[in-house]
Amino acid sequence: MKKEDLNIALCQCGVVWEAPQENFIRIGAMIRRYVGQCPAWAEYPDLIVLPEFFPTGFTSNAAMAEPVDGPALNWLRQTASEYGTAVAGSVPVSDAGRLYNRFYFVHPDGRTEWYDKRHLFRMSGENEVFSSGSRRKVVEYLGWRIGLNVCYDLRFPVWTRRTPDNDYEVMLNVASWPSSRAAAASILSYARAVENEAWFVFCNRVGESPENRYGGGSLIVDYKGRSLGKFHTDTSVEDDGAGFLSARIERSSLMRFRKKFPAWMDADEFETII
Repeated sequence: MKKEDLNIALCQCGVVWEAPQENFIRIGAMIRRYVGQCPAWAEYPDLIVLPEFFPTGFTSNAAMAEPVDGPALNWLRQTASEYGTAVAGSVPVSDAGRLYNRFYFVHPDGRTEWYDKRHLFRMSGENEVFSSGSRRKVVEYLGWRIGLNVCYDLRFPVWTRRTPDNDYEVMLNVASWPSSRAAAASILSYARAVENEAWFVFCNRVGESPENRYGGGSLIVDYKGRSLGKFHTDTSVEDDGAGFLSARIERSSLMRFRKKFPAWMDADEFETII
């Protein structure tokens, strides 16, 4: 099945520190409320995006890493199946003796793809606990090619660069980006969208952790650098700024623009050395 338009919903949620089961319940209730008020013909999501480390908060506590096929992945699969939509979010995972910041993309039928965060945030010590990923990842869903990207990756344009052999229409970045650096996240999201002539989706959290405050600021930016979407505040949770940012994105307008303004044809060639 292919869709020319894709409905995306970003869950800008708070995260209870290192409490996965509580977060599954809280975020699950938010999704239920949001989906329940969506007219199926207009706004029902094809894809729900959750922030970085949505089960735990952005922690470097190795004890919070779950095994492959652990509870967070099972919850993502159950949620995708229940609502008939893809669900994506980042989870701390232990795999073959290494820890990864793993961004799962779960299809409605349970099929799962993932990307391991490449750029680890050394200022918090993430690089001392987790292993860096070594491959880019583009998933195919409903005829769309969707790139996966995590938080600090946003600062590295070469890694995110859309090239002829690594093409995408949409790039998802899931984040735990503190309020103190909110301006940078916004500027970089717009830049990644414009330079790659692609939709750029930035899904951030709200609330507090022991070290940071998070103010959301989630974005859906088009290939011309225009922000769009409608924000649905969730008044049932206490976190300021909690809710869903949703938008319908169009393939045809993107393809027309790429044909009319093919800046990508003049991009500099380069080789990424891992």
